[in-house]
Amino acid sequence: MKKALKIVNHASDIDGKHDITTDIKKLKEKHPKAAELKQSAITDKPEIKTERLIFENITQDDITSTTKNSSGSGRPTQIDMDTWKEMICSKSYGTHPKMLADEIATLAKRLATDTIPHNYISTLLACRLVPLRKKDNSIRPVGVGECLR
Repeated sequence: MKKALKIVNHASDIDGKHDITTDIKKLKEKHPKAAELKQSAITDKPEIKTERLIFENITQDDITSTTKNSSGSGRPTQIDMDTWKEMICSKSYGTHPKMLADEIATLAKRLATDTIPHNYISTLLACRLVPLRKKDNSIRPVGVGECLR
């Protein structure tokens, strides 16, 4: 959140995180409840074939090094990057961290190259809305997603 605010503050009218008040109901107006998924929205489009070779080089070493250099809070599951670092980079768990990193590399390759039904990955794509305060005291909603994503 801190890094996002620095980026947003640098080139915009964002003035910080908005206090949680009853006025935050305006957030719901800007982000209404999701509508029922229409299959035509995701199936009537021509399928774009991705060059698998580009992503085949993603390895557990890439996942481990990326994890070491990442930070962030976890939303909505609240599994933050410190927890991911512990699970993926710790030597305390024997071969399990490498196995987990290898599975995450496989997931990354699949997400980049395969067509995966939305209901299989909807949890991974979920976000927590955070109200940011603009300089004129209005609200800008920002979605904070999962670290794994």
